[in-house]
Amino acid sequence: MNTVGFNQYLSDHVYENLVKKDDFFRKLNELVDWYELSFDLKKLGQNDHGGRPRYSPVLMFKMLFLSFLYDISDRETEDICNNHIRCKYFIGLEITAPAPDYSSLSVLRQEIIDKLGADWITVVFRKIIAAALQADIQFGKIQSIDSTHTLANVDIHKDKERQADGEEPRDPDAAWGCKGIETKLTVAGEKVAVKKYFYGYKSHLLAETDHGLITALAVSPGNEADVEGGDRLLNQKLTRAEQSRIGWVTGDKAYGCAVLISLLEKDKGIKTAFGLNSGFLKGVYAERWRQYLADEERTAARKLRYVVERVNADLKNHHSLKKCRYLGLAKYHFQATMAALAFNLKRMTTLLTGARFKPI
Repeated sequence: MNTVGFNQYLSDHVYENLVKKDDFFRKLNELVDWYELSFDLKKLGQNDHGGRPRYSPVLMFKMLFLSFLYDISDRETEDICNNHIRCKYFIGLEITAPAPDYSSLSVLRQEIIDKLGADWITVVFRKIIAAALQADIQFGKIQSIDSTHTLANVDIHKDKERQADGEEPRDPDAAWGCKGIETKLTVAGEKVAVKKYFYGYKSHLLAETDHGLITALAVSPGNEADVEGGDRLLNQKLTRAEQSRIGWVTGDKAYGCAVLISLLEKDKGIKTAFGLNSGFLKGVYAERWRQYLADEERTAARKLRYVVERVNADLKNHHSLKKCRYLGLAKYHFQATMAALAFNLKRMTTLLTGARFKPI
């Protein structure tokens, strides 16, 4: 008896009966060409003699994807792929087969960064954006930019002790940054403004405002100013085709920089609708900036900057951007891009098929 054939037949029968036709994972499998996305991974995991890897790269990449879709650890990912029918179906595992060991995910992730480079995942991200456009999802001409911080995977107090003893910091790429100002009461009951600091990284995100899809991202240590990250993202990271899809870009006061506004409007043909700090309303150009703020089109576009803030909240609360999983900027880039992939595919599946993602 052909056991492999029988197991595949049994798997098909079970999945056909237990995974509903309108299930989120069925629709996600139909929406994405996972084989094409995972094609480059075939060169990974081979032994020194060129032997085939034990598990298919499609299955392994889907497991990595699930870990960000559910915001769970590698161990928990192995568990759900062993014990949840829908997850087994999604990754293409035979019903009687065990999922790959969680350590295999760690090995794959490291091999992607070491052998393919951190930018490989950016290529995958762009393929998903292309798939959305091909599926006739119309991107909004107004795009919203913002940054979100992610705490380093470090015990700050222990790290200070390590450095006091002459050792290197646990995560040398991480840096201190400021995430805003909060009001606190002194012992005397007076209100004072206090800066809120964090140690880690930033993701600089651009989202179109019609559907809230992330269209581009860049990462940096936590000490990069939002305006610097925005400039790098909009003027350096985006291709000309990506820039041409933007009619307007909106953001808060952190992006209200005369140089950035000039670069975007005069050099790129992108209109801006940024908030401005009070310094703009003083001096010889004050009236010009008052008109900038009062312009009706800019005002309407500025009201949509909340879209990317809502996206950031979802990434932090549901797709792992609250705290770093790994160490180093390259791995943070992988983490942030995988989180963006999970968010976009979750959103795209609902937009195109009506199927909604449901936590386990």
